[in-house]
Amino acid sequence: DLIIKGKLEGYQFKSGDNVMMTSVGAGMNINAFMYKMP
Repeated sequence: DLIIKGKLEGYQFKSGDNVMMTSVGAGMNINAFMYKMP
């Protein structure tokens, strides 16, 4: 959200970029998904 709104200097999303969102739980459960910017 901060990158999309331009509030995090030095970072930006461009068309074609791949974004990976991940989370790791205390029991070592791992969730992840990839998103390709339109």
